[in-house]
Amino acid sequence: MKKTNLLFIALFSVASLAGAVEKLPLIPHLHPSVIQGQLPNGLRYLIKPIAPQAGQASEVELRLLVNSGSLSEAKDERGVAHLIEHMAFRQTKNFGKDEVKEFFNSNGMRWGQDSNAVTTHESTTYTFKVNSTAIDRGLLLMADWANGNIVFDPEELKAERQVVLDEMNFSQNETSNWREFYSILIPDSPHLENMPTGVEDNVRDLSPERVEALYRKLYQPQKMTLVVAGDVLKNIEQTIKTLFSRSQMGNQASQYPALPLTPKVRIYRGKAPAWPDNEPAVAWSFSLLPATDTKQEQLQLVALMAMLQRLQKLATHEEQAFSSVRFGNNIGAIGGKQFLTLSAVVKDGKFSDALTQLYREVRRSREGGFSDAEVRDAIATFNVVMKTMPISNKTWAESLLASAKEGVPAMYAAEPKAMFDSAEITPQRVNAAWQHIVTTPDQIAILMGMPIGDAHQDFYSRHDEKLVEMMTAVDAETLQELVAYAKKPLLPKEPPRGKVVQTKTENGATVWTLSNGAQVLVRHQRQADERIGVNARFAGGALALPEEWRFVSKILPKYMAAAGAGNLTSNEMWQVVRNEELQLQPIFETDQHGFGGSAAARSLTPLMQLIYLGLAQPRGDDVALKNALDQGYDRYWPNGPGFLQNLYGAVWPYGHWGRSDFSITTEQLEQLRQQLYGNPAQLRIVLTGVADMAQAKDLVERYIASIPVADPAVTLLLPSKITPRNLGLPAVLSAHVKESLNTFTHYDNSYAIWGVALDSVESNTQNLFLQKGLSDVIKQRLISVLREQAGNSYFVNTEGEMSPYYGFTLNISYSLPRDKCRQSIILPAQELRKISQNSVTDIELKSMRELMQKGLDDAPKDPYGYANSQMFHWVNNQDLSWVNPKPEQILTRANVDAAAKSWFVPEKWIVAADACKTLPDLTVLDQTLTAASH
Repeated sequence: MKKTNLLFIALFSVASLAGAVEKLPLIPHLHPSVIQGQLPNGLRYLIKPIAPQAGQASEVELRLLVNSGSLSEAKDERGVAHLIEHMAFRQTKNFGKDEVKEFFNSNGMRWGQDSNAVTTHESTTYTFKVNSTAIDRGLLLMADWANGNIVFDPEELKAERQVVLDEMNFSQNETSNWREFYSILIPDSPHLENMPTGVEDNVRDLSPERVEALYRKLYQPQKMTLVVAGDVLKNIEQTIKTLFSRSQMGNQASQYPALPLTPKVRIYRGKAPAWPDNEPAVAWSFSLLPATDTKQEQLQLVALMAMLQRLQKLATHEEQAFSSVRFGNNIGAIGGKQFLTLSAVVKDGKFSDALTQLYREVRRSREGGFSDAEVRDAIATFNVVMKTMPISNKTWAESLLASAKEGVPAMYAAEPKAMFDSAEITPQRVNAAWQHIVTTPDQIAILMGMPIGDAHQDFYSRHDEKLVEMMTAVDAETLQELVAYAKKPLLPKEPPRGKVVQTKTENGATVWTLSNGAQVLVRHQRQADERIGVNARFAGGALALPEEWRFVSKILPKYMAAAGAGNLTSNEMWQVVRNEELQLQPIFETDQHGFGGSAAARSLTPLMQLIYLGLAQPRGDDVALKNALDQGYDRYWPNGPGFLQNLYGAVWPYGHWGRSDFSITTEQLEQLRQQLYGNPAQLRIVLTGVADMAQAKDLVERYIASIPVADPAVTLLLPSKITPRNLGLPAVLSAHVKESLNTFTHYDNSYAIWGVALDSVESNTQNLFLQKGLSDVIKQRLISVLREQAGNSYFVNTEGEMSPYYGFTLNISYSLPRDKCRQSIILPAQELRKISQNSVTDIELKSMRELMQKGLDDAPKDPYGYANSQMFHWVNNQDLSWVNPKPEQILTRANVDAAAKSWFVPEKWIVAADACKTLPDLTVLDQTLTAASH
């Protein structure tokens, strides 16, 4: 018989009694710029006015936190709280049929992109962003949700049930992983039987009356917090009072009680749901009861930082079995508890050794604490983190949302006297905070990832008894002194300086040509807090690799990041730059490779040094290569060569590789790397967000122009052009689609993909705008017909590429219920036909222009993406006329009509749906369609 936590049930039952209802407490010590209030019905609100900076759009972030989730569902209601969340986006008292979606798709916003919602065990959270001119409408919609005004139209409820069922099917593996993880994290708790995704029968069959009754039970104002952050009007508080005071306080507890601690050290092994890429790793997690004030949390985080930095220094030693250490701080994520976690990537599959070494350091810190120097170092790093947080509308909204969940201010949302003060954070207080963490009885050792070969037995033989044996053995050891870490400089000496030999400035962009042949395009800073974006590019990618080495495209970025550069390992490099504000990562795509990243102006020097080291002083590493090969294969499948291989055939550079194909020596890989990256004359770099042109030019000459010219003895690798293959499918659409379904695959039966590849479309800015705009139109139409009307698909997505080496591609993917194959194939084919015959409506054309303009306006907020997009425009246009594009001049009616009628002819497309290989009659596709009614 399944056990449950009786103490939690008892607390929950008492708290649910009507007589026990209390308002949510106000959050103490919030920053004075935050307006906090509470309505008589118990609803709490937090407002952070933020005026936009010059060049920024006037926008507002909104959040509605409802302290109700799947824990409040009866057995036959499980999954319905999630269904209610979905219905909130259908229709409300003040937003009729389709008006919620129309609201979210106005002024360049997009439903699902600028809006979202999530249901967990203990809460339901609604999130969206609006232009400040639409704040009243945004608040009205949230008030409808809060005041019991969601409309449960029978037909819309029927369709949305199918959408939720499709989402359940699509995410069942993820749900299973979470349940397994929770069974160790919070054993015997009611959370395990009340997963938010719920039970299919309940979602499908619970009566509309019961659904609405549960809505009114869960959505009571004393359980809610409204968060507003952005460019708000002075009367915002009065507007909130008017809109949100219309419902009465209910009879449910305002929040769930925290779960008690589990007094046991235990082990979890398997796929940790939040861990990326199946990377092999170990972790040690400490579960604590919630912190009672912000300073307590800050002391804990400084202590965790001190432990992290100790482990990172240890990871620089070759004999250590772990590397790439990081920490996680998940407060209130489940059961109201804190989960503080230290994790480290395992080297060479040595899970047991890595876990033993990790616990040895846990023991050392428990018994000896941290030195004054370690605490000072942690405080310095923490100060950098605090000072460099991007203080945007979204950051403030998320911080206030976290404050509402935790009941104490989250970091900089606190008043100054409750904020991080390095003078008050003494070594004694930090060590006391660490003792509170490291002596908690509730601890979990975690083994994560996909073990390979000999590591498989090591991984799966770990269990609680062996964990206790290991800990007992380590506790009995005589600990050796820590080996002092000797910090190394990034560059022991400066390279010979190069020069800018030519400068060209046009339309606000500057291009420098360097003495080694490289070129650098610089865009001036557009917003006061804009960070510098960088994109470094060589033409090449997978299309440049010899056929027998093309699998290298799937391992090289990981290898380069792990191998380090110059005389530094990757861990040593991290030690040097850990207090800098920068990121830089290798990129390897189908037709190009290089680096992408961002930095604050103060960290531009080490960023440029890292680029120099990566190109001029690469470092080989056998262990990094072994890990990259193992993980490269595991990440490559099950999707393998990808959907586009269906369109290109044998010339597509990704193949059906097996594990044995992922084989190369370090020497061979370094030779390929030199052939790919060894000629600076092929290098282009984009820098965006530059405020100090003199500083940028100086650094470019010192570190980019100084990259040595190509060795004439090295054969350089350049990309080869490929074209789509002749598919040879029938001309009649019904037969075309049937044969396509029977011929093509994408290795996943949970969704379908339509795709097209066109060699005749030139790669340039105009066609990129047309591609992005038209792909959004087809996406919105399919969301309407597949999700909102038919209830077939939980998600619809579009993705396009454009390259001078392989042309134009566009994919449409959507989740696919097995029992609705025919309809799910016919509807997209018909929408493609409508666009190719009738193009887009005037409303859709206006929406395309607004979407593209919003993308241009918001670009500086994402420096990595901004630099990447500028690189595309630069290398795919003949001049700098593209620098300041105007969507209304590019997305003209004539241009859009011509592209729509050429690109969206359904007979040019193929479709793969692995769950739909055999279909009934599709001759309806051969009938003449009437004009689109959009």
